[in-house]
Amino acid sequence: MKKIQTFGLIGLLTSSAFAVANGTEREVLDNWRQAISTSDFNKTLTSVKSLKEDWPAIHSVKHTVSKNEEKALVQADYRNVARAFLQGLESYERELQEMPPEAFCEGADALLDARKKFLKYPSYINYFLVDAINRIIYVNLGERLAKVGDVPMCYDKIVGRLADFRCDLSKIANLVSEEYGANKFSMTTIENLPLGDKLNAIGKVIGQDRNFLFIPQDMHNMYGPRILEKQSLTALSHRLALSDHFIGASLPALLSYRRKATNFTPTDSWEQIRIVLRDEPRLPPTLLYGEPPSTASIADDFLSIVRSENWRNMLCFFDVLKKETLSTLEKEEAERETKRETEEK
Repeated sequence: MKKIQTFGLIGLLTSSAFAVANGTEREVLDNWRQAISTSDFNKTLTSVKSLKEDWPAIHSVKHTVSKNEEKALVQADYRNVARAFLQGLESYERELQEMPPEAFCEGADALLDARKKFLKYPSYINYFLVDAINRIIYVNLGERLAKVGDVPMCYDKIVGRLADFRCDLSKIANLVSEEYGANKFSMTTIENLPLGDKLNAIGKVIGQDRNFLFIPQDMHNMYGPRILEKQSLTALSHRLALSDHFIGASLPALLSYRRKATNFTPTDSWEQIRIVLRDEPRLPPTLLYGEPPSTASIADDFLSIVRSENWRNMLCFFDVLKKETLSTLEKEEAERETKRETEEK
């Protein structure tokens, strides 16, 4: 598996967009470039937090803004800054694994401060950055909660802060409309439909009319930096929905079990978990569960997933697909794109 190369930042961030960006816009872009141009990601996080300038809405390579050459160049440079941030994030994740609990919580807090910056103006690239940060935290926190030992109180704070942002269908619908530069979808037209029909209605707008959150047609774009290079709305929506489930249901359920289980082991059975959590109220529904799920069921599922050999694939930093499979999926994606472009003419 080929991982993203770490920290070739200065060369990566230099492009002709700086020469055409005007006035304040150029200064803001340059300040963000400088904040992230460091081989010390702790310093990057400190610099990002201290920046007074907002990180703007950054769109995909096929957003309608690309028709304006100057704006397209500036957007391209911001995507390069985003790529540099992700490279640093991948390296930082390896440090988080080795940190003691208090240091881990401090690192997670700093990441969530950066997430807040990217969330101010929701957009395609910004949601990708947000999801990458979320995955770094919940993958590592899930592993920590699945191990025997004390559960520090600072974990509760991180679980709570993660849930400050929850993805829902309205956010996905707004993202679709924003990317296409038009009001492609209104939630009011489907508000009384079952969840499955709502998903199908949104999926049709982005080219997939069945189970697009569960089996996205371009699932290969979930991995590595591909979302930065494409307009891959089904893959991004799938990432957001899956992460929201872990943030809104899985982590709270397992944390509750760890707080109540007196003799926890990583191999605790469903029956043991059910007995401990039988009085817990059901969790709020997520995009993966239309009805409020049982806390015990979610805690049991989460423990099984974290124990699996594929758990760290959730980080999505590297490909998990065979070259032959990837080649086939990319060919199919190119054919769909060609067909769509022909229909739009």
